[in-house]
Amino acid sequence: MNIASVNLIYFSPTGTSKKVVQAIGREIGGHHVKEFDLTPSVYPDLECKHFEDELTIIGVPVYKGRLPLDVLTRLKRIKTQNALVVVVAVYGNREFDDALLELKDLSLELGFTPIAAAAFIGEHSYSTDSKPLAKDRPDEADISKVKQFAKEIAAKIQKIDNAIIEELTVPGNHPYKISPNAPVIAPTTLVENCSLCGVCSDVCPVGVIEVGKMVMTDAEACIWCCACVKACPEDARIFDDPIILDVRTKLASNCKIRKEPEFFI
Repeated sequence: MNIASVNLIYFSPTGTSKKVVQAIGREIGGHHVKEFDLTPSVYPDLECKHFEDELTIIGVPVYKGRLPLDVLTRLKRIKTQNALVVVVAVYGNREFDDALLELKDLSLELGFTPIAAAAFIGEHSYSTDSKPLAKDRPDEADISKVKQFAKEIAAKIQKIDNAIIEELTVPGNHPYKISPNAPVIAPTTLVENCSLCGVCSDVCPVGVIEVGKMVMTDAEACIWCCACVKACPEDARIFDDPIILDVRTKLASNCKIRKEPEFFI
């Protein structure tokens, strides 16, 4: 079976899912790669996009063992029929829990035929210099695993020619893990460091940060992605609520052992 082009669809507030998906796309698709970034609050409309004769790779981060709710809303605009898809979950070295299964199930709901899946590791959104969590991942070793994954995908595609594609099996549970209710908190701004440049507002995937004479954040709508924290050029955005400090400390203590990417083909 020949693939005309590869579509990369990703939601990636801190850039790790994007990095993984782009690396897979480069290995498989060469110059015939089209990207659809669903991260910005104003994201591409995929409702009229046809994927049938192309391979699509969908990559998303794992939040509390599940898919971010905003990802579900944005991906559910896609409708296709039997288009091949590879689903990728990127997590911060704790666990990916039910997220990869949820993404596979969603791809089926949208009309895709999943042929491969993977869980990669990216630097955790809560990672700091003092408490690093999967710092600088995906790293070179991860990208070498990307190349291996891409070769296995390409080999499988070559064998798919009017053949029955067996259902892809990935780990996870039905019903999915229940996400706990999130308290109303959000990153805050160190006024003494802030230059009111607006970068935090620009990168917020849900558009809940306003910059005027000061920085205002709608904590009720914040998804805790920490895009604003990672992107701030002045280190003025911090997420140091006691709840997050406690989670960060526990993760740094309990998730030190390096985990490796897992493939399901």
